[in-house]
Amino acid sequence: MPERRLGLSGERGNPALRALDRYFGIPVVAVGGALRRKRPRPHELRRIGVLNATSIGDTVLLSAVVRDIAAAHPQAQTILFAGEAMAPVLRQLDGVTVVPIRISSPRSAVRTIRAQRLDAVLDFDPWPRIEPVYCLLSGASFAAGFRSPGQHRHYAYDASVEWLYSLHTLENHRRLAEVLGVAASSQPELRASGVVDDLPPDPYAVFHLWPTGVHSNLKEWSADRWRALARALAERGYSIALSGAPGDVERTREFVAGTPDLDGRLLDLAGKYDLRELLDVLSGSRCVVSVNTGVMHLAAAVGAPTVALNGPTSERRWGPVGERTASVNSSLPGCGYLNFGWEYRGERTDCMQGISVDAVLEAVDRVATHD
Repeated sequence: MPERRLGLSGERGNPALRALDRYFGIPVVAVGGALRRKRPRPHELRRIGVLNATSIGDTVLLSAVVRDIAAAHPQAQTILFAGEAMAPVLRQLDGVTVVPIRISSPRSAVRTIRAQRLDAVLDFDPWPRIEPVYCLLSGASFAAGFRSPGQHRHYAYDASVEWLYSLHTLENHRRLAEVLGVAASSQPELRASGVVDDLPPDPYAVFHLWPTGVHSNLKEWSADRWRALARALAERGYSIALSGAPGDVERTREFVAGTPDLDGRLLDLAGKYDLRELLDVLSGSRCVVSVNTGVMHLAAAVGAPTVALNGPTSERRWGPVGERTASVNSSLPGCGYLNFGWEYRGERTDCMQGISVDAVLEAVDRVATHD
Protein backbone atom coordinates (compact mmCIF):
# COMPACT_ATOMS: atom_id res chain seq x y z
CA MET A 1 0.00 0.00 0.00
CA PRO A 2 1.36 3.46 -0.84
CA GLU A 3 2.65 5.65 1.95
CA ARG A 4 0.72 8.90 2.29
CA ARG A 5 0.23 11.48 4.98
CA LEU A 6 -2.84 11.04 7.14
CA GLY A 7 -3.97 14.24 8.84
CA LEU A 8 -5.96 12.94 11.78
CA SER A 9 -5.07 15.30 14.56
CA GLY A 10 -6.61 18.64 13.59
CA GLU A 11 -5.29 21.83 15.19
CA ARG A 12 -6.93 21.80 18.62
CA GLY A 13 -4.03 20.01 20.32
CA ASN A 14 -1.43 22.14 18.52
CA PRO A 15 0.80 23.79 21.22
CA ALA A 16 1.58 26.71 18.91
CA LEU A 17 -2.11 27.37 18.37
CA ARG A 18 -2.81 27.23 22.10
CA ALA A 19 -0.01 29.73 22.78
CA LEU A 20 -1.27 31.98 19.98
CA ASP A 21 -4.77 31.77 21.41
CA ARG A 22 -3.67 32.68 24.94
CA TYR A 23 -1.16 35.44 24.28
CA PHE A 24 -2.63 36.96 21.12
CA GLY A 25 -6.27 35.94 20.95
CA ILE A 26 -7.44 36.94 24.42
CA PRO A 27 -6.14 40.55 24.46
CA VAL A 28 -7.17 41.25 20.87
CA VAL A 29 -10.72 40.00 21.47
CA ALA A 30 -10.98 42.10 24.63
CA VAL A 31 -9.72 45.30 23.03
CA GLY A 32 -11.34 44.80 19.64
CA GLY A 33 -14.68 43.91 21.15
CA ALA A 34 -14.64 46.97 23.40
CA LEU A 35 -13.96 49.32 20.47
CA ARG A 36 -16.52 48.01 17.98
CA ARG A 37 -20.25 48.64 17.73
CA LYS A 38 -22.72 45.80 17.28
CA ARG A 39 -24.19 45.58 13.77
CA PRO A 40 -27.48 44.07 12.61
CA ARG A 41 -27.59 41.09 10.28
CA PRO A 42 -27.66 42.26 6.64
CA HIS A 43 -31.01 41.88 4.90
CA GLU A 44 -29.29 40.52 1.80
CA LEU A 45 -26.82 37.70 2.23
CA ARG A 46 -24.74 36.91 -0.84
CA ARG A 47 -21.65 35.34 0.73
CA ILE A 48 -21.86 33.44 4.04
CA GLY A 49 -18.69 32.27 5.76
CA VAL A 50 -18.63 29.31 8.17
CA LEU A 51 -15.53 28.90 10.35
CA ASN A 52 -14.36 25.84 12.30
CA ALA A 53 -10.96 24.45 11.36
CA THR A 54 -9.35 23.30 14.62
CA SER A 55 -11.09 19.94 15.16
CA ILE A 56 -11.75 17.16 12.66
CA GLY A 57 -14.60 15.69 14.70
CA ASP A 58 -16.38 19.00 15.21
CA THR A 59 -16.01 19.79 11.51
CA VAL A 60 -17.59 16.47 10.58
CA LEU A 61 -20.57 17.30 12.81
CA LEU A 62 -20.69 20.84 11.40
CA SER A 63 -20.88 19.51 7.84
CA ALA A 64 -24.56 18.68 8.39
CA VAL A 65 -25.35 22.21 9.54
CA VAL A 66 -23.40 23.78 6.67
CA ARG A 67 -25.51 21.84 4.18
CA ASP A 68 -28.65 23.15 5.91
CA ILE A 69 -27.35 26.74 5.74
CA ALA A 70 -26.65 26.38 2.02
CA ALA A 71 -30.10 24.90 1.41
CA ALA A 72 -31.83 27.64 3.40
CA HIS A 73 -29.97 30.42 1.53
CA PRO A 74 -29.78 29.20 -2.08
CA GLN A 75 -29.26 32.76 -3.33
CA ALA A 76 -26.02 33.01 -1.36
CA GLN A 77 -22.66 31.31 -1.68
CA THR A 78 -21.92 29.33 1.50
CA ILE A 79 -18.18 29.11 2.16
CA LEU A 80 -16.78 26.64 4.69
CA PHE A 81 -13.28 27.43 5.97
CA ALA A 82 -11.84 24.05 6.88
CA GLY A 83 -8.50 22.64 7.93
CA GLU A 84 -6.22 21.57 5.11
CA ALA A 85 -6.56 17.85 5.92
CA MET A 86 -10.37 17.97 5.98
CA ALA A 87 -10.92 20.15 2.90
CA PRO A 88 -10.74 17.27 0.35
CA VAL A 89 -13.30 15.29 2.38
CA LEU A 90 -15.75 18.18 2.59
CA ARG A 91 -15.73 19.12 -1.08
CA GLN A 92 -18.46 16.53 -1.60
CA LEU A 93 -20.97 18.74 0.29
CA ASP A 94 -23.64 19.94 -2.14
CA GLY A 95 -23.99 23.70 -2.42
CA VAL A 96 -20.94 24.44 -0.26
CA THR A 97 -17.63 25.99 -1.33
CA VAL A 98 -14.76 24.65 0.77
CA VAL A 99 -11.73 26.88 1.33
CA PRO A 100 -8.68 25.44 3.14
CA ILE A 101 -7.35 27.59 5.96
CA ARG A 102 -4.42 27.49 8.37
CA ILE A 103 -5.84 28.64 11.69
CA SER A 104 -2.41 28.66 13.34
CA SER A 105 -1.06 31.17 10.79
CA PRO A 106 -2.76 34.55 11.50
CA ARG A 107 -1.56 36.42 8.43
CA SER A 108 -2.49 33.59 6.07
CA ALA A 109 -5.84 32.94 7.80
CA VAL A 110 -6.97 36.57 7.75
CA ARG A 111 -5.91 36.98 4.13
CA THR A 112 -7.83 33.85 3.14
CA ILE A 113 -11.01 34.94 4.92
CA ARG A 114 -10.93 38.54 3.69
CA ALA A 115 -10.46 37.39 0.11
CA GLN A 116 -13.96 35.89 0.18
CA ARG A 117 -15.61 39.32 0.77
CA LEU A 118 -18.17 37.95 3.21
CA ASP A 119 -21.48 39.50 4.16
CA ALA A 120 -21.68 37.34 7.29
CA VAL A 121 -19.35 34.96 9.11
CA LEU A 122 -20.33 32.37 11.72
CA ASP A 123 -17.67 30.97 14.06
CA PHE A 124 -18.67 27.47 15.18
CA ASP A 125 -15.70 26.78 17.46
CA PRO A 126 -16.68 27.05 21.15
CA TRP A 127 -13.49 27.98 23.00
CA PRO A 128 -10.42 29.24 21.05
CA ARG A 129 -10.16 33.02 21.04
CA ILE A 130 -8.07 33.20 17.87
CA GLU A 131 -11.07 32.58 15.63
CA PRO A 132 -13.06 35.52 17.07
CA VAL A 133 -10.01 37.63 16.22
CA TYR A 134 -10.25 36.42 12.64
CA CYS A 135 -13.94 37.35 12.66
CA LEU A 136 -13.03 40.86 13.81
CA LEU A 137 -10.56 41.14 10.94
CA SER A 138 -12.66 39.30 8.35
CA GLY A 139 -14.18 42.37 6.71
CA ALA A 140 -17.63 40.75 7.05
CA SER A 141 -20.61 43.02 7.71
CA PHE A 142 -21.86 40.70 10.45
CA ALA A 143 -20.29 38.10 12.73
CA ALA A 144 -21.80 35.59 15.13
CA GLY A 145 -20.46 32.85 17.37
CA PHE A 146 -20.73 31.17 20.73
CA ARG A 147 -20.87 32.77 24.15
CA SER A 148 -18.92 30.06 25.94
CA PRO A 149 -18.57 29.81 29.74
CA GLY A 150 -15.34 31.43 30.93
CA GLN A 151 -13.97 32.11 27.43
CA HIS A 152 -14.96 35.79 26.94
CA ARG A 153 -14.92 35.28 23.18
CA HIS A 154 -18.39 36.65 22.45
CA TYR A 155 -17.22 40.28 22.64
CA ALA A 156 -15.99 39.92 19.06
CA TYR A 157 -19.45 39.17 17.64
CA ASP A 158 -22.51 41.12 16.61
CA ALA A 159 -24.70 38.25 17.84
CA SER A 160 -23.91 35.31 20.06
CA VAL A 161 -25.53 32.08 21.21
CA GLU A 162 -24.82 30.47 24.56
CA TRP A 163 -22.84 27.24 24.36
CA LEU A 164 -24.63 24.69 26.55
CA TYR A 165 -22.73 21.84 28.18
CA SER A 166 -26.00 19.94 28.45
CA LEU A 167 -26.28 19.57 24.65
CA HIS A 168 -24.39 17.58 22.05
CA THR A 169 -21.99 19.59 19.88
CA LEU A 170 -24.26 19.06 16.87
CA GLU A 171 -27.22 20.56 18.76
CA ASN A 172 -25.16 23.59 19.74
CA HIS A 173 -24.14 24.03 16.10
CA ARG A 174 -27.79 23.92 15.07
CA ARG A 175 -28.64 26.63 17.59
CA LEU A 176 -26.00 28.96 16.16
CA ALA A 177 -27.38 28.44 12.64
CA GLU A 178 -30.67 29.94 13.87
CA VAL A 179 -28.92 33.34 13.86
CA LEU A 180 -29.26 33.18 10.07
CA GLY A 181 -32.85 31.94 10.27
CA VAL A 182 -31.85 28.33 9.57
CA ALA A 183 -33.72 25.48 11.26
CA ALA A 184 -30.95 22.90 10.90
CA SER A 185 -31.90 19.23 11.28
CA SER A 186 -29.67 17.21 8.95
CA GLN A 187 -27.38 14.43 10.17
CA PRO A 188 -23.69 14.27 9.18
CA GLU A 189 -23.41 12.24 5.97
CA LEU A 190 -20.24 11.66 4.00
CA ARG A 191 -19.67 9.44 0.99
CA ALA A 192 -16.77 7.07 0.48
CA SER A 193 -14.40 8.41 -2.16
CA GLY A 194 -14.02 5.16 -4.10
CA VAL A 195 -10.33 5.82 -4.77
CA VAL A 196 -8.91 2.95 -2.68
CA ASP A 197 -8.91 -0.37 -4.54
CA ASP A 198 -6.79 -2.39 -2.08
CA LEU A 199 -9.10 -2.61 0.93
CA PRO A 200 -8.41 -5.25 3.59
CA PRO A 201 -10.01 -8.65 2.95
CA ASP A 202 -13.62 -8.91 4.07
CA PRO A 203 -14.66 -9.29 6.85
CA TYR A 204 -12.55 -6.75 8.71
CA ALA A 205 -12.94 -4.36 11.60
CA VAL A 206 -11.07 -1.08 12.05
CA PHE A 207 -9.49 -0.18 15.38
CA HIS A 208 -8.45 3.42 16.01
CA LEU A 209 -6.34 3.33 19.16
CA TRP A 210 -4.94 6.84 19.27
CA PRO A 211 -6.77 9.94 20.56
CA THR A 212 -5.57 13.49 19.98
CA GLY A 213 -5.66 16.75 21.90
CA VAL A 214 -4.45 17.87 25.31
CA HIS A 215 -3.44 14.97 27.61
CA SER A 216 -4.53 12.55 24.91
CA ASN A 217 -2.93 9.67 26.81
CA LEU A 218 -5.79 9.88 29.32
CA LYS A 219 -8.22 8.93 26.54
CA GLU A 220 -6.27 5.83 25.50
CA TRP A 221 -7.61 2.35 26.20
CA SER A 222 -4.97 -0.10 27.43
CA ALA A 223 -3.06 -2.15 24.85
CA ASP A 224 -3.92 -5.35 26.71
CA ARG A 225 -7.65 -4.70 26.30
CA TRP A 226 -7.27 -3.79 22.64
CA ARG A 227 -5.41 -7.07 22.14
CA ALA A 228 -8.10 -9.05 23.96
CA LEU A 229 -10.75 -7.42 21.75
CA ALA A 230 -8.71 -8.18 18.62
CA ARG A 231 -8.34 -11.85 19.62
CA ALA A 232 -12.08 -12.15 20.25
CA LEU A 233 -12.94 -10.72 16.83
CA ALA A 234 -10.23 -12.80 15.13
CA GLU A 235 -11.90 -15.91 16.55
CA ARG A 236 -15.03 -14.79 14.71
CA GLY A 237 -13.14 -14.58 11.43
CA TYR A 238 -12.29 -10.88 11.36
CA SER A 239 -9.06 -9.24 10.30
CA ILE A 240 -8.22 -6.09 12.24
CA ALA A 241 -7.09 -2.93 10.40
CA LEU A 242 -5.27 -0.41 12.61
CA SER A 243 -5.67 3.22 11.51
CA GLY A 244 -3.46 6.07 12.62
CA ALA A 245 -1.70 9.29 11.67
CA PRO A 246 1.96 9.53 10.61
CA GLY A 247 2.80 10.32 14.22
CA ASP A 248 1.22 7.03 15.28
CA VAL A 249 3.32 4.80 13.01
CA GLU A 250 5.93 3.75 15.56
CA ARG A 251 3.56 2.92 18.38
CA THR A 252 1.23 1.07 16.01
CA ARG A 253 4.20 -1.07 14.94
CA GLU A 254 4.94 -1.73 18.60
CA PHE A 255 1.34 -2.79 19.17
CA VAL A 256 1.50 -5.24 16.27
CA ALA A 257 4.87 -6.59 17.40
CA GLY A 258 3.42 -7.17 20.86
CA THR A 259 0.65 -9.34 19.42
CA PRO A 260 2.55 -12.14 17.65
CA ASP A 261 -0.31 -14.63 18.05
CA LEU A 262 -2.35 -12.55 15.59
CA ASP A 263 0.35 -12.43 12.92
CA GLY A 264 -1.37 -11.88 9.59
CA ARG A 265 -4.66 -10.82 11.19
CA LEU A 266 -3.49 -7.36 12.31
CA LEU A 267 -3.12 -4.98 9.36
CA ASP A 268 -1.05 -1.90 10.12
CA LEU A 269 -2.48 1.03 8.12
CA ALA A 270 -1.05 3.85 10.25
CA GLY A 271 0.17 6.71 8.06
CA LYS A 272 -0.87 5.04 4.79
CA TYR A 273 -3.99 7.01 3.86
CA ASP A 274 -5.17 10.60 3.87
CA LEU A 275 -8.62 11.38 5.28
CA ARG A 276 -10.43 11.12 1.95
CA GLU A 277 -8.95 7.67 1.34
CA LEU A 278 -9.61 6.63 4.92
CA LEU A 279 -13.34 7.07 4.29
CA ASP A 280 -13.13 4.07 1.92
CA VAL A 281 -11.43 1.93 4.56
CA LEU A 282 -13.99 2.89 7.20
CA SER A 283 -16.95 2.43 4.87
CA GLY A 284 -15.86 -1.06 3.85
CA SER A 285 -15.49 -2.34 7.40
CA ARG A 286 -17.97 -4.46 9.35
CA CYS A 287 -17.35 -2.29 12.41
CA VAL A 288 -15.12 0.56 13.61
CA VAL A 289 -14.04 0.65 17.26
CA SER A 290 -12.43 3.95 18.22
CA VAL A 291 -11.51 6.15 21.11
CA ASN A 292 -13.48 9.39 21.03
CA THR A 293 -11.67 11.36 18.34
CA GLY A 294 -12.08 12.63 14.76
CA VAL A 295 -11.88 9.19 13.11
CA MET A 296 -14.84 8.08 15.20
CA HIS A 297 -16.95 10.90 13.72
CA LEU A 298 -15.69 10.18 10.20
CA ALA A 299 -16.72 6.53 10.59
CA ALA A 300 -20.21 7.39 11.82
CA ALA A 301 -20.72 9.99 9.07
CA VAL A 302 -19.73 7.58 6.28
CA GLY A 303 -22.24 5.05 7.64
CA ALA A 304 -19.85 2.53 9.17
CA PRO A 305 -21.09 0.69 12.26
CA THR A 306 -19.23 2.57 14.98
CA VAL A 307 -18.42 1.88 18.62
CA ALA A 308 -16.98 4.79 20.62
CA LEU A 309 -14.98 4.42 23.84
CA ASN A 310 -15.65 7.24 26.31
CA GLY A 311 -13.61 7.75 29.45
CA PRO A 312 -13.09 11.43 30.27
CA THR A 313 -15.05 12.31 27.12
CA SER A 314 -18.83 12.54 27.24
CA GLU A 315 -21.24 10.70 24.98
CA ARG A 316 -23.77 13.44 25.65
CA ARG A 317 -21.49 16.13 24.24
CA TRP A 318 -19.33 14.27 21.72
CA GLY A 319 -20.85 10.87 21.01
CA PRO A 320 -20.95 9.54 17.42
CA VAL A 321 -24.02 10.47 15.39
CA GLY A 322 -25.55 7.88 13.10
CA GLU A 323 -28.05 5.05 12.86
CA ARG A 324 -25.51 2.31 13.61
CA THR A 325 -23.49 3.77 16.45
CA ALA A 326 -22.96 2.87 20.08
CA SER A 327 -21.04 4.47 22.92
CA VAL A 328 -19.36 2.50 25.69
CA ASN A 329 -18.94 4.77 28.68
CA SER A 330 -16.68 4.31 31.67
CA SER A 331 -18.29 2.51 34.58
CA LEU A 332 -16.23 4.58 37.05
CA PRO A 333 -17.93 7.50 38.82
CA GLY A 334 -16.95 11.05 37.94
CA CYS A 335 -16.01 10.37 34.30
CA GLY A 336 -17.32 12.06 31.15
CA TYR A 337 -16.29 15.41 32.61
CA LEU A 338 -14.64 17.04 29.58
CA ASN A 339 -16.50 20.00 28.10
CA PHE A 340 -14.05 21.65 25.71
CA GLY A 341 -11.38 18.98 25.94
CA TRP A 342 -8.79 20.30 28.39
CA GLU A 343 -10.54 20.35 31.80
CA TYR A 344 -8.48 17.63 33.51
CA ARG A 345 -7.36 19.56 36.60
CA GLY A 346 -8.73 17.92 39.73
CA GLU A 347 -10.50 15.14 37.79
CA ARG A 348 -9.74 11.44 37.78
CA THR A 349 -7.20 10.18 35.28
CA ASP A 350 -8.14 6.48 35.16
CA CYS A 351 -11.52 6.69 33.41
CA MET A 352 -10.57 4.42 30.51
CA GLN A 353 -9.97 1.59 32.98
CA GLY A 354 -13.73 1.57 33.54
CA ILE A 355 -14.34 0.20 30.01
CA SER A 356 -14.32 -3.59 29.86
CA VAL A 357 -13.63 -5.79 26.84
CA ASP A 358 -16.97 -7.55 27.38
CA ALA A 359 -18.85 -4.23 27.24
CA VAL A 360 -17.15 -3.32 23.95
CA LEU A 361 -17.84 -6.76 22.47
CA GLU A 362 -21.50 -6.41 23.40
CA ALA A 363 -21.62 -3.03 21.61
CA VAL A 364 -19.90 -4.50 18.55
CA ASP A 365 -22.52 -7.27 18.45
CA ARG A 366 -25.28 -4.64 18.49
CA VAL A 367 -24.03 -2.54 15.59
CA ALA A 368 -21.72 -4.65 13.39
CA THR A 369 -22.83 -5.82 9.96
CA HIS A 370 -22.95 -9.58 9.42
CA ASP A 371 -23.50 -11.85 6.45
